[in-house]
Amino acid sequence: MAKLIHPVILCGGAGTRLWPASRDSRPKQFLKLIGPLSTLQETIKRVSDPAVFAKPVIITNYDYRFLVREQLEEIGADAKIVLEPMRRDSGPAVAAAANILAAEANDALVLVLAADHVVTAPDRFVEACKTARAAAEKGRIVTFGCVPDRPATGYGYIKPGAALDGAKDVSEVEKFVEKPDEKTAAGYIADGYLWNSGNFLFAADTFLGEYAAFEPESAKATHAAVKNALASHNATPETPMRRCCRCNRKCALPGHEAIDRPGVARSQRHWLPAWPPFAGCAYIPLRQRRPCCQRCRWPCAWV
Repeated sequence: MAKLIHPVILCGGAGTRLWPASRDSRPKQFLKLIGPLSTLQETIKRVSDPAVFAKPVIITNYDYRFLVREQLEEIGADAKIVLEPMRRDSGPAVAAAANILAAEANDALVLVLAADHVVTAPDRFVEACKTARAAAEKGRIVTFGCVPDRPATGYGYIKPGAALDGAKDVSEVEKFVEKPDEKTAAGYIADGYLWNSGNFLFAADTFLGEYAAFEPESAKATHAAVKNALASHNATPETPMRRCCRCNRKCALPGHEAIDRPGVARSQRHWLPAWPPFAGCAYIPLRQRRPCCQRCRWPCAWV
């Protein structure tokens, strides 16, 4: 029987790039942007198959704890909620979740997902997760690469390398590149590059080993915070988290050049972040669109 995948949903961001629709008190992952459900709720529903996924872990800011619980209740879902006492970027958040899951099973499979992505083909998303599972079980940190349909300048790109043995549709990563200009992006597409979705699948112990090598101080702090929280049955990993630096580098989560054994699972054109610019606009009928925020070049629908 295949191991269950433990979804970890990152839900602590303030969504400042979609201001004024998205505000610090109610950021974009809680908004119903392109349908009757918020992107957080859609993300939870995508990982609801009990034959594939375990109960999700939601990492969120302490101030959003009631919003998360409210949105779970609206769709009749449940999750483990871990509260950040302060924002410390994606690396410490994922490390905290990996430590929690490793306490149950050292090699637990962890699927890191953003709470604000748009996925138009949930079944294909689940298949991509199943595809990546075999590589993750063999010690790979697998990121999901989306087949691009335009030379977007708001995404990072991945150049896939040779196919991995025993892992269908998963390749070595030959190169990670940051957000390019339009001309460079067009060249990347011609050369078979993929958009970097920024979502990952890995075994908990694999990630924690990589993170300890990449950010040793942060790794120690998150481990201590989770240990204290579990011992006191507290959902908020407290004081030690203050020692986690806020990393301004792109790879605040060690998912790029810092990874020793990365892999990339190919995903089709059905998975996009809600930024940049608001990519979800492409899925809204034109008659429903209107401008939504200062920095959006697309007309968007808002309720």
